[in-house]
Amino acid sequence: MRHMIPLRARSIVRHVGRRRRAHSYRKLIIITFFTVFAVVGVQLAIHCCYISLKLAVISMANFSATDHHFTAMSYDDIDSAETSTNDSSWIVHHGGGLGLLFSMKNNDAAAARKALRKVGNRTCFIEGLDKQNGARATAGGCPCKDDWFGTSCSIPGFISRSPTRWSKDSLRVRDRPRRIIYAFPFHIEFEMLEIRFAELAEVVDVFLILESNYTAYGTPKPLHLLDRIRNGTIQNLQAEKVVHVFLDYFPQKAYSDGWVADALHRNYLGTHGLRRLGGLRKDDLLVLTDADELPRRQLLSFLKWHDGYSQPVVLNYRWSVYGFFWGVPARNGVIRTQKSSAVVTVAMAVYLLRYQIYFIRNTVKFIKEHDFDVQV
Repeated sequence: MRHMIPLRARSIVRHVGRRRRAHSYRKLIIITFFTVFAVVGVQLAIHCCYISLKLAVISMANFSATDHHFTAMSYDDIDSAETSTNDSSWIVHHGGGLGLLFSMKNNDAAAARKALRKVGNRTCFIEGLDKQNGARATAGGCPCKDDWFGTSCSIPGFISRSPTRWSKDSLRVRDRPRRIIYAFPFHIEFEMLEIRFAELAEVVDVFLILESNYTAYGTPKPLHLLDRIRNGTIQNLQAEKVVHVFLDYFPQKAYSDGWVADALHRNYLGTHGLRRLGGLRKDDLLVLTDADELPRRQLLSFLKWHDGYSQPVVLNYRWSVYGFFWGVPARNGVIRTQKSSAVVTVAMAVYLLRYQIYFIRNTVKFIKEHDFDVQV
């Protein structure tokens, strides 16, 4: 309970001299206060500008991390991605004014230690290397496991037996790996997604996954993938490697022509996905497939660690239904297969295709229909 104490009458009587001195003191205090406030205010404004600038950069990264990108990207990651572009081997772009979604990591030394091993004076590919005594050795090369070939035991048997336009003798094992960006549009193929993560997460550096709030027919739908990533219900998910690319519109022409939507989804992965990756090198690889297409891990590992093959790389898929053990037979009784151009270097995707990565599947046609002012 608050008590009120009455003032006595004489307490409000002041001497004239004391009143003047008090007035002077108040003026001095007010002048001093505003002088100090002005100085502190200038310093505070300077510090606030610096702090807000830094917070703006960090919050931009945090926005992408909490909304459509699930990688913890720090302020230092952005800085290193920008300052490292002086090397001519780097792709220099600025996200088309949209900001970076992901900064590619440089783990070349650690990856080389994991994938390569010196045997005498030879560099051998560990996965194909037979460590047992008396194992078969290639001429002048490493001792290889069964169905592995090449002087470094780096060529899987299915690649060695595949007809290619380039000679297997031209292949060379790289000192550092190419980074792999795997891009594909997603609808509701969750089983294939989980298998893809389990099979390829070891060799893929970032998954660019496009999801739209429209079906392929233009019907509005929820963002099922985004919801499941947020609540952690996807098996084998490595969230630090996933970039979710959100497409929020459906063109009018796509209602009558399904190929319009198909092209839009893939090109959007280029213009709003690949274009917003920082720290890309020209010899990094972009893999573009449908959600129901799954290349072998050994194939991507081979492409990651070799020079000497041409691009685009054509993949030959085996058709299956209900499971990978149910092959679809062709008329001759052999399991049906389908070829598709699916892999190019980032240099080709940026400088030749200009982020229109839908044309990876028909690069020759794209080249014939466009003029170019750069040499790849």
